[in-house]
Amino acid sequence: MKLEDMVMVVENQKGTETNFLMDLTDYMKEIWSRFAEPVADAIGALYKTKEGGTDWSDLYFAANKSVHASFCTGEPQLRGFLAGKFNNGEWSFDEGRCSKECLDVLRIYNLKPDGQPLFPYLHYEPVEHTFHAGEVLHNMNGNDYRVLAALSPDDLLVMSLTDSQLIVGRGVKLYERYPKGERPDDDSVVTGIEWDHGVYLGSDITRVDFDILKQEYGEPDRVENVSDLRDMVRKNFWMQKNVEMKEGLPGRVRNAARDGLEDTFGTSEPDVFDKMLDKGMYDGMYPAK
Repeated sequence: MKLEDMVMVVENQKGTETNFLMDLTDYMKEIWSRFAEPVADAIGALYKTKEGGTDWSDLYFAANKSVHASFCTGEPQLRGFLAGKFNNGEWSFDEGRCSKECLDVLRIYNLKPDGQPLFPYLHYEPVEHTFHAGEVLHNMNGNDYRVLAALSPDDLLVMSLTDSQLIVGRGVKLYERYPKGERPDDDSVVTGIEWDHGVYLGSDITRVDFDILKQEYGEPDRVENVSDLRDMVRKNFWMQKNVEMKEGLPGRVRNAARDGLEDTFGTSEPDVFDKMLDKGMYDGMYPAK
């Protein structure tokens, strides 16, 4: 059973709430046997939570009795459910009313019913993987990140899907995780990343200097043909040109950048530079590799 197929249920009886986890079959039986609610309507409302149309489905059977349910959307939400973050007032977790498959999911995700970790009863198996921009990675800490750039094979610029925080993950590795002593299968294996440490850059992408990130955490550019060489020349021109154009810098710094452009490229004007670049006038700036 996958985490996303698990139903989080909150039953409210006279203001006291009870939390439990069910598979879809057990949830349907719960609705049918105890409340005589039309199953089709209840399941339709529940599936809207999986599709993102609503957070919770609400079924009211009397003034003092109701059931609120939602498909689990991910590990952070599950941890919040176990911690009572979706409850109002007095609540408890009833392990006895949970489906067995749901308790197995908790074990696979290293969680006790109270939300505390089962550590160290997990095995991590490294997985060979080439990271690329655009893919979404699950971190073993429960959060998901989108890769914006692979600065090097093990250093990634990522964005948190939870709060849009930009982070450079250093020493990123992909693992398959499953309970120790068990044979791994599709249901028991959790695939995700861990990193040595993260460099947090805030959530405003316009304030991130990608050239500096590339220099600090990336690999040196490889020059294997004329196109690579000209890309490097263009990048170096604009690194200095951006300094010359940056408002707020002292005039002497901007003037020095302009003088550097004139000395290195023979011009500080982008249009002139582009024409000279296309004519191959800078092709001898770097030794062939």
